[in-house]
Amino acid sequence: MDVTKNQDELTAAYLEDLVVIRISGRGSFKTSLPLKQFVQHLIDDEKVCRIFIDMKNCIGMDSTFMGVVTGLSVATKKRGNKHLKLIHLSEKNKKLLVALGVDRVVDYSLFSDEEAFVFDSNASDQKSLNLEEQDKVDLAKTSLEAHVCLSKISSENEEKFRAVVEYLQDDVDNLDG
Repeated sequence: MDVTKNQDELTAAYLEDLVVIRISGRGSFKTSLPLKQFVQHLIDDEKVCRIFIDMKNCIGMDSTFMGVVTGLSVATKKRGNKHLKLIHLSEKNKKLLVALGVDRVVDYSLFSDEEAFVFDSNASDQKSLNLEEQDKVDLAKTSLEAHVCLSKISSENEEKFRAVVEYLQDDVDNLDG
């Protein structure tokens, strides 16, 4: 029996005032917490003005990931001097964003010449973001926050995710003791 190791990966590279975070595999609950923590750090970094999330190698996204990206987009816009954008989005992933209305909140682009330089850049300080050891309470809280963000986008999402939000709230309450 061939057991394939999970290939989800997040890497980050610094290019002057731009940070590019590359997602390989799925944008999922597993990648959401490290992404959230890293971008929150970047929001507080005076030197960083632009944050690109490179989706070229992302094969799909779950609702937790899309909710986290929504929350991060709102947080960067509140700062006024920061810009978060999903780049190199596939048609499949664009449809996922549109289906939940995330496209109304998150800036994105399909492959364009404007961002083509990202592929060829020699980035300094490239590093892998740790996906392995994640606190269960932090994971549960991140998933809850993500689904609350999605629920706020539209009344359809509020109805769609009501049971999920209730379940996740119970999970957080139980884990918090």
